[in-house]
Parts: sequence; C-alpha cells; structure tokens
Amino acid sequence: MIFVSCSKKNDHIIKADVTIEGTWIGKHSFLSEPLNNHYSFQIKAGGILERLDANGQKIGEGTWAFYNAEAGITGTYTLTGGATYSIIATFDKVNGKLDGTWGNGTNDYNGGYWFMNKIQ
Repeated sequence: MIFVSCSKKNDHIIKADVTIEGTWIGKHSFLSEPLNNHYSFQIKAGGILERLDANGQKIGEGTWAFYNAEAGITGTYTLTGGATYSIIATFDKVNGKLDGTWGNGTNDYNGGYWFMNKIQ
C-alpha cells in the first residue's frame, strides 16, 4: 500500500510588499470624533501627493516623503480652495494600509485621525 498526504496549509506563502504609489481610500475624523469622513490620496512617484474627492477627482496637490526607512510617510497638500494640511502615517506595506494623523498648515497632528487602504 502507498499512502500520500498533502497539506492544505499556505504557511509557506510570503505576501509581496505593497508599493506606496497608487490610489488609497479611507476615512478621517475631526479631532477624536468617529472616522466617518471620506479621505483619499493618489500617491505618485517623485513625491507627488494628490488629494481626491469621493468621485476620484483631484481636489488638492502637494508632496510626500518616506520617513524612518519607509516605515511611514509625511506629506503636505493644498486644496484647490487654498487651505493647506499636513499628514503623517505609518505604512503597513504587507497589508497595504496607512494609519495616521492630520493637521492644519504644517502641523501633522491636532486635526484628527485617518486611515486608508490601497485599492490599486
């Protein structure tokens, strides 16, 4: 008799890292309120950061950069109406997630919290 066994476990599969460039969608809060306001970025190579509305249309532009050996990003953008905001977030490149804070002007805090997931 011959017995054959096969494991269905996928423990040996290593998930590829997600790149930062692409479209990100999530939610933001004002201060400590619930995270229920649409928030989206198009992060481009060369440090270009675009703020998108719920329809995917560009409503602001600025710059972004990695910090701490790609553990996170910082950025600043200006909406078409003239208001400027700054962000900081940790970058989970295994699961494609950003999680951080935002603020007015050059402060990347005191505005609220935000998170995003990479969609493409």
